Amino acid sequence: MKARSISTRAPAAADNAGEDKELTAFLSARINALLSPRHDPRPDCPRCGGDHINSAGFRTRQTRRMPVFDCQTCGRQFSRTVGTPLCEKHLKKLDVFVSLLSQPVSCVEAGHRMGSLPDDIKERVTAFRLWLRELDPGGEWERRVRLGGRPTEVDPAPLVFDEIGVCEDLKLTAALMREFDELNSISHRPPPCPDCGSRKTRFSERPNGGFPRFSCPACKLKFTRRRGTPFVNTKMGTLERMRECIRYLSLPLSFMQVSEIVGTSPGMIGKWRNMFAEFADQLEPSGGLSSRISLGVAPGATTPCPFCGRSGSAQRTDDRGWSCVGCGRLFSMRRELVDSDGKLRIVGNAS
Repeated sequence: MKARSISTRAPAAADNAGEDKELTAFLSARINALLSPRHDPRPDCPRCGGDHINSAGFRTRQTRRMPVFDCQTCGRQFSRTVGTPLCEKHLKKLDVFVSLLSQPVSCVEAGHRMGSLPDDIKERVTAFRLWLRELDPGGEWERRVRLGGRPTEVDPAPLVFDEIGVCEDLKLTAALMREFDELNSISHRPPPCPDCGSRKTRFSERPNGGFPRFSCPACKLKFTRRRGTPFVNTKMGTLERMRECIRYLSLPLSFMQVSEIVGTSPGMIGKWRNMFAEFADQLEPSGGLSSRISLGVAPGATTPCPFCGRSGSAQRTDDRGWSCVGCGRLFSMRRELVDSDGKLRIVGNAS
């Protein structure tokens, strides 16, 4: 059958919540023409393009009688459905499937409605997308297909993640590392008294190789450098991991990803993040330093599912991540990191 020119003026936008009646009508008209039980009009041969075509009876497909044609030029027998997605397995509940094509439902949901496996639905949607590209090379109609989302798209556009391109805040890292190292120093040099501010303090002891203790003759206080800070009870064995965590505080990463890098639990990373935020406010009460902390990012209204591409579809599952209410897939907020010239940078999605 010779290709015919089909009007492809930009169709009106589809209803976001339901079926696109125009797309359904467009496809239904072409499907009805292909599945017509009449021999006329006779199509050209799909092999050689010949137009010397004879009728060759019928064959039955499911509940349909399909006319068969015989090409007098090359001898091929064929039906109108050759080269289209209307093969035997794609005729099941065809009217239901066509009405679902424009609706934003997952292949899993469509499979429940049609009694088919999700993979079969996906294969079927892809076949119809390719057919729509043949009918309308401009792609206007194919872009209105929403069933299955991103996994069924012929040429899916790259996903855009807000976190891509974000760099480590070196000012925040330097300030917190400097103050954190000073706070946990084992130097015997006495700091000012944290209570009365006296500088006439002196070293007292360093019990069991721990943190040095000092005393203030003015107010009789005995203290460590960490008194009055969120780290007063922090164990010495965790200091290196906490110090490593500082570099990631300014990056919009998940607690799960940083916990795997540092070697602790997501819950502990969340606790450390809050401790450093409190410490930053002690160093800079205006909040200018703590406002630079971005660790602990969660999916937002613009965060796309890395599998189906839907935005704002994430729901919390557990400490390990989220699931997409659209496609049902589990995903995390992991992002690919590189360390370039001493600065961490998020360069891509690693989910």
